[in-house]
Order: sequence, then structure tokens, then C-alpha cells
Amino acid sequence: MTRGYRVTTAQLQAGRATDLLGVAYADRSLGKARYVLHHPGFTRSGDRSPLSPPMRLLLAAIAGVAAQPVAKAIHPVHGFLDSPPAHPLTAVDRGKAVDLSLKSLDPANARRLLAVTEELLGRRAW
Repeated sequence: MTRGYRVTTAQLQAGRATDLLGVAYADRSLGKARYVLHHPGFTRSGDRSPLSPPMRLLLAAIAGVAAQPVAKAIHPVHGFLDSPPAHPLTAVDRGKAVDLSLKSLDPANARRLLAVTEELLGRRAW
């Protein structure tokens, strides 16, 4: 994705990378900290400036009808803080538990991404 990428493609790739780094963190972590992958669904947030004016208008109209406010989207996070999950990694998509054996959460891919990330950082990530 060094050139010619689209905003949505970059956003989806960033989400996948975040998920995999969560898997890697949980795999390596020995402490009490828990990693929660929380996907609240369509939320009224974000920067629409990279989009064309027609797309901005369309997205604003759809968001006005279908997207939830940020306060509602983050509400479940309070539950994770008040009662941390028992396992090092938890994934929830719009209130439903996500199967951690999904191919998109593959531990081998997570380890590879972590290795590349640490190489770019020049240090251990955590």
C-alpha cells in the first residue's frame, strides 16, 4: 500500500493490523493486562476530509440515519474496565463474541506482523 491506496482500504488494513497486534500482545503478555478488540459498528466519528465532496455528503447522510453516537459506541468499554475479561484476548463485534480461531486472528500471522513492527521500531514492542 505504498501508492494508489484508497481511504477505505487503508482503514481496513489498519483494522486488520490492530487485530493481529492484539493477538500478538495476548500471546506474549504474562501480566494481568487484557486486550479487547471492540468493534462497535458504524459510529458517527472520523475524519471525512480525505474523501471527495460527494462522498463526504453521502457518508454524512448515511451516518445521520444509521450511525450511532460515540457515547453509545464506547459504552461497552466501561464493562471491560469494571470487569476485565478472564482471558488475555477478547474480541467483540457489535456486542457479540468473536471466535478467536478465525483466520483473520491467526497467531502465526500475528507473530510475523509483530516481528516486522519491532524491526521497524528498532526495539521490542512490549
